[in-house]
Amino acid sequence: MTTKKFPRLVPPRVAGLPLYVPGKPIEEVERELGISAIKLASNENALGPSPKAIEAVARCLAQSNRYPDAGGFYLREKLAARLGVEMDQIVLGAGSTELIQLLCHIYIQPGDVGLTSEGTFVMFPLAVRAAGGTVVQAPLKDYAYDLDALAARLDESVRVVYLANPNNPTGTMFTAAETDRFLARVPENVLVILDEAYCDYVERPDYSHSLDTVRAGRYLIVLRTFSKAYGLAGLRVGYGIGHPEIVGAVNQMRSPFNVSTLALAAAEAALEDAEHIRRSVESNRRG
Repeated sequence: MTTKKFPRLVPPRVAGLPLYVPGKPIEEVERELGISAIKLASNENALGPSPKAIEAVARCLAQSNRYPDAGGFYLREKLAARLGVEMDQIVLGAGSTELIQLLCHIYIQPGDVGLTSEGTFVMFPLAVRAAGGTVVQAPLKDYAYDLDALAARLDESVRVVYLANPNNPTGTMFTAAETDRFLARVPENVLVILDEAYCDYVERPDYSHSLDTVRAGRYLIVLRTFSKAYGLAGLRVGYGIGHPEIVGAVNQMRSPFNVSTLALAAAEAALEDAEHIRRSVESNRRG
C-alpha cells in the first residue's frame, strides 16, 4: 500500500506548542510500584463532591438524551443572586480553563503579548501561544506575584494580563489594596483576568474585593471554579464574572452546549450545601 504525503497543514504556532502532560492515573502508579498513594498533583478536594450534588446528578441521568441548557440560566441566576451582580455579567465554562482559552483567542492576535508571572497556572501561557501571542513573565518574589515587576513590563504590546490570586501552585496571595494599586497602572485597553480558583480557602480580611471592582464597571473578568472547594473537578464547570462586553464576547465564541446537564445540576446543588464548603475549608486548613 502506498502512503500519500500531504503538506504539513498544522500551523507552526500550534505545532510548536508544548504539550500538557497529565500524570498517570493513581491506580496505575500504585500497580507499577506496589504502593498505596495519595494524589496531590492536581489539588483535588479530598472530601469529594457535596452529597447534594451527587443526588442532583443521579436525578438528571435520565435526561442525558437532551442537550444542556445552552445559557445555564438557573446556575447563572443563582450565582448572580449570591454574588450581587447581574446575570449578563456571568458566563459559564467547562472549567475556568476553557474561559482562559476563549479569552486569549478573543483578545490576543499574532504579535500581542500576554503578561503574567513565572511559577503560575500553566494554562494561561499555553493559551496565549495557541492564539499566536507572546508570553512575558515577571519573576516571583518570595513565591508570590511581584505586582511592581509586572507593572514595569506593561507596554503597548500587552493586551491581556493574567493574575492568579491565590497563586496556583504556590498558594500565596496579594491584598485588595495591592490589587487596586496594580490596576491603576494598567491601561484601559488591556484586559485583566483575575483567576480566583482558590478564593474559597482564603480567610484573610484584606483579601480581594474583586467583585466590587466588577460592579464599579472596570474592564476585567474574575474567574472562579467548582473544581476545588466544591469538589466537582471531573464535571468541568467554572464561571467568569466581568464587564458585560467581555462576557458577551465569550458567549459569541464558546460552544452553545459547553457545560453538561450533569455539571449544571451538580453546581446548582453544590451552591446550596454550605456545610460541605465549611468542611472543605476546614480540611484544607488542617492540611
